[in-house]
Parts: sequence; C-alpha cells; structure tokens
Amino acid sequence: MNYLDYSNYYFIGIGGIGMSSLAEYMLHINKNVEGYDREKSFSSKRLINLGLRIIFSENIKKINLKFTDPKNTLVVFTPAIENNNKILNYFISKKFKVVKRAELLSEIVNSSFCIAIAGTHGKTTTTSILSHILYNSKLKFTSFVGGVIKKYKSNIIKKGNDIFIVEADEYDKTFLKIKPNIASILNVDGDHYDIYNDIDDIQNSFKKFTKNLKKNGIIFHNSNLEFDGISFGKDSKSDVRLINLKNHQNKLIFDIQFKKKLFKNIELNMLGDHNALNAMVAFMIAISLDIEPNCIIKSLKSFPGIMRRFSIELNEPKIFIDDYAHHPNEINSVYNSLKTLYPNKKKLVIFQPHLFSRTKDFMSEFAEALEKFDKIALLDIYPAREKPIEGVTSQSILDKINNTNKVLLNKNDIKDLLSNDDHELVVSMGAGDIGELVESIKKTIIDQNES
Repeated sequence: MNYLDYSNYYFIGIGGIGMSSLAEYMLHINKNVEGYDREKSFSSKRLINLGLRIIFSENIKKINLKFTDPKNTLVVFTPAIENNNKILNYFISKKFKVVKRAELLSEIVNSSFCIAIAGTHGKTTTTSILSHILYNSKLKFTSFVGGVIKKYKSNIIKKGNDIFIVEADEYDKTFLKIKPNIASILNVDGDHYDIYNDIDDIQNSFKKFTKNLKKNGIIFHNSNLEFDGISFGKDSKSDVRLINLKNHQNKLIFDIQFKKKLFKNIELNMLGDHNALNAMVAFMIAISLDIEPNCIIKSLKSFPGIMRRFSIELNEPKIFIDDYAHHPNEINSVYNSLKTLYPNKKKLVIFQPHLFSRTKDFMSEFAEALEKFDKIALLDIYPAREKPIEGVTSQSILDKINNTNKVLLNKNDIKDLLSNDDHELVVSMGAGDIGELVESIKKTIIDQNES
C-alpha cells in the first residue's frame, strides 16, 4: 500500500517545522489528520486554527477512535521524538504502519517534478526566495519550507502539484530518499556527527545525493565543491557569478553573470552577504524553469523575508536582529554581515546552543565565533531530541571564549541584561526556543529607552 493511499494520518511531533507543513499538505488533499506534540508552537497553533486536532500529552486514551484502525491509518513520526514516547509505542505495539517524515515526504515530492535545495546552511532562505518567485509566476507548485515566510505566515505554499519544492535535509540522511529534477548544493560543512562519522562521510552522502537526479536533471553547486553540474559563486571560475555586491538602505544590490548574459542592479529585500548567494541560486533555478527574468527580478525586490533569518526586528531605539544561526559557520556569517553593515556599533549577542552533540563537536569553534562580539550572553543548551552529555554545557563554551565581557544566564535574566546594557546592536541566535523570546526582547529594548 502506497503511503498516499491511506485515509487517516497521525503525526507524532506534529508541531515541528517540517512535520507541520506535511500535515497541512495532507489536510489540503482531503485526508483525515490528527497529531501529538509535547508543547504548543507557532506551527501547531496554525494547524489548530485550520481545524486539526492535536493532543499535548502522552495519553493514548485521547487518540481519536478514527485513528485506531491500522488498515486505514499511517503513522508519521519525526526523529526528534524519543524512543520511549507512549504515543509512538502504542502505534508500534498495535502493528500500525509507522514511518519517518522523510518517507512520506519523499513519496509526495518524487511523484512529480521536484526541486530539492540541499546544503548545510541556507536551505530555508533559498527555498523561501524560490517559492516567492514561483508564486508570482504562472507555474503550479507546492513548496515545503523549513521556516515561516513573513508575507504568507506559513511554512507551506500550496498553488498546485505540477512542481514540488523541498528542502533536502542532510540530517538522518533524509535527502537520499529524494529524486529531484533540479537540485542545488549550497555548501557542505561538518555537522550532525551523531549521524555521520566525519566530514568525509558527510561529503560522500552529498555525492550520493547527486546520483539521485532524474534523467536530464540539473544540479547547481557552490564552486568550491567538486560536483558535476553548473557552479555558482563569487570567483571567476564559477559558471554563474555574483558580482558588484553592495548593501544599500537595508537591501542587497548585486549583478549576476549567467552564461553570456548580465543581469544588473538586482535588489533583494534582505541583508547578509550570504543571502545574496542564496538569492542567486533561486534566480538560476527560476531561469531554468523558463520564468521571465523580469518576473524573477521583481520577485526578489518584493521578497518579504523569513522569520528568524537575519530578521531586523528593530532599528530604533537600538538595532535588534534575530537569526536561526546554530552552527559556528553560520554565526561567523552573521557576524561578518553585521561588521560590514554596522562597523562602529557595539554588538551584544544572546546565543542559545542547540544540541549537546553539536556543542561537544564544535566547542572551540563556537567560542572562536562568539568571542568576536563585544559582549556575549549564553543561554543553556537547548536539548531538542538529546539527553545531556557529561561535561558539555554552555559554561564549557563560556570558559573557552577569549573575551572577558561574557555571561551565562537563563531566559528570565534577559530582561535585566538588556535593561542595564549600552550596546547599540543586539542579536539573538539559535535554533531552539530562543525565537519565542523575540517579542519580549523587543519590548524590553523599547521600554528601556522610554524609562
């Protein structure tokens, strides 16, 4: 029985950014959908508003009777769910078909023309920009996004099924199930060493991913990566070049040299030099889909941005930027962009490490990336799916930071930190629940100025 042939779908961990878009899609194609999650989130609240029932306790008696028939119900779970979860084990013990999110997602996107965005960093931004371009074109598509696009206030865009756009996530080797017509590889860095043995193992998995291309498929890859396909970058050896990049009035302006054509004065309604490269990848893919260049350029200019991706939350009374950065290279990218944009402003970073395993693997790299800021405030590690690792704490990072202006604090201390702070720029970073603090940080900054 194919995964799309069931009547009922039960999602365990339904509030996650990847699970919620998949659940919404199944609801959209008239399936019965229900789910469980540990706590409420932006995504779970959206699903509830769409009429979907979600339970927030591991109480099997609360499962709707409709979803207790193994013949008609597919159970989908996220790897973030612990093995001892009572809801998960109930379905396993009753011999339901239980699959990871990646298995259902790949069956959906492989059924039609598929565009897969891969890479250690930048997947969500690139997918979001490309989705906005296609939304303004005549093409019929559905896009699964790993973040919330501001204009659409959603992590899924549904405008038909001729094309599927998906983030090809390397975690748990999910992307090896996807068979795209067009793929991009933005970058390959070390990460997820709870899954991969080393950087060579990661690189080999990306190489395997390139072999998944359907017949006559196209792959766009960063010019510093050795793959067959069309290369992109800032250097002269790239097949597609980003040139004349500059920042102007909270926008990026750049030119793209693609084959013998030069597209000039392209505006992107975002900041961060790394986002210009992400936009260029979306531009190339859109060109390969025969979308008119003028439509692409207008779409880039009107792109509304993404929550938690170099999101400028305040310009006054001081600058406040929120970002999803959770890897040392991402922190470096954010810092370099801030240094270019605001060279003379004193910068305070509030960082929440994500995962004990990642913190352990990149302890020194985190310290080196964070110590460049004028002041560093660290929250406790957000564990997500993991158990604590002995000796791995935020204090461990703090001890390695070669900057005396540093502090370890909990979430309740942030208000006091900001109320007595004279830094002109504040940036919050992390992939955990620090994003839920954005509004309170904004309010504290505003109240500080008014007092």
